[in-house]
Amino acid sequence: MRQRKYTAAIAGCGSIGHAHMAGYQQAGVEVKAVADPLPIARGEYMERYNIAQGYATVEEMMEKAKPDIVSVCTWHPLHPGPTIAAAQGGARAVICEKPMAISLGEARRMLDACQASNTKLAISHQRRFTPGWEKGRELVQEGVIGRPLWVNCKVVNGLLNCGTHAIDGARFVLGDPQAEWVMGAVMRYSDRYERATPIEDACMGLVQLEGGLQLFVQSDLYIEPDSGDGAGRFQIQGSEGMIDVSVNRVRLFNGRGNGWEEVELRVPEKEVRAIGGQTNAAQVRELLAWLEGGPEHRGAGRKAFATVEIMMALYESARQRQVVRLPLQEEGYPLGLMIEEGRLPVEKPGKYDIREFLRRDYLDQELYQQLRAQGLKHQEALEKVRKRG
Repeated sequence: MRQRKYTAAIAGCGSIGHAHMAGYQQAGVEVKAVADPLPIARGEYMERYNIAQGYATVEEMMEKAKPDIVSVCTWHPLHPGPTIAAAQGGARAVICEKPMAISLGEARRMLDACQASNTKLAISHQRRFTPGWEKGRELVQEGVIGRPLWVNCKVVNGLLNCGTHAIDGARFVLGDPQAEWVMGAVMRYSDRYERATPIEDACMGLVQLEGGLQLFVQSDLYIEPDSGDGAGRFQIQGSEGMIDVSVNRVRLFNGRGNGWEEVELRVPEKEVRAIGGQTNAAQVRELLAWLEGGPEHRGAGRKAFATVEIMMALYESARQRQVVRLPLQEEGYPLGLMIEEGRLPVEKPGKYDIREFLRRDYLDQELYQQLRAQGLKHQEALEKVRKRG
């Protein structure tokens, strides 16, 4: 039974931070501080969750608040900085949002910094805690489909976003096999971004995993209308059957049954749909157990590093126009390099970000602080700022 009381802090007060906050609350961990360079973002969290300490930088937060655990909820390119700052500032553990990083070199820096400071690093692949994925992993390990041979994933909203979940999920259900080589293709005809990161319009990749198993992933191509979750569903074909896995559903087809059969998940209905707070709470609890000497977290940084390597290898394969064998040598962001090299000319001009609605940096931060100093609550000040903007 856990005796120690842990405290946490959140770096990056955006939308995903609310799921982390709910996870800490359900796991009984006090969130004592937040860090975000935008006063408006900090103000919302401090008022909504009654948090007394708010800082512009992670460095200042670590020095003054000294939390045990830090959740890094910033946008994709900004994951390494806060993770490393938290580790160097004395955090015992970090939960960083996915994708771990947008280059192999940055992901490696995160691992190295956490190892140097003896900081536990977990990446928020929280779907590993969904009942469907857990049951799928259990059935595959039991051999109900024989030897896995082929995996098919179809996702939307970019490889770095939903593709991260799909690749990580397939690896989780299969027991986290290592990749041997990757062949990829990329299409980028528009100036498309996601959370300030240039992304593709569509891509596909074939991944050779150890043991003769192959994984095929498609992003933003055709997805069947009834496919459900565009990030967490995949099909695995084995030597003796097939299994269809999603976060809240598992279907099985093998010689023991009569066609496709639903697999009972045996969890309360209220938990089956709870991607967010409850899955985040589960990953927090497993992190606490790891801190207390328990087994390695199922979302440990080294496992997420393998997923980053596969994604970057897919891009690098498209860049080099050949199969890329792992370990991957390119340390940068291959898609970004392709764009810089002029290999992906934009046919439909007009830069756009598919997560543009999440931005708040265009608001008048100085005016907001003045209104707050006059005694206005966060929402009141925010509404006045928006009206004047």
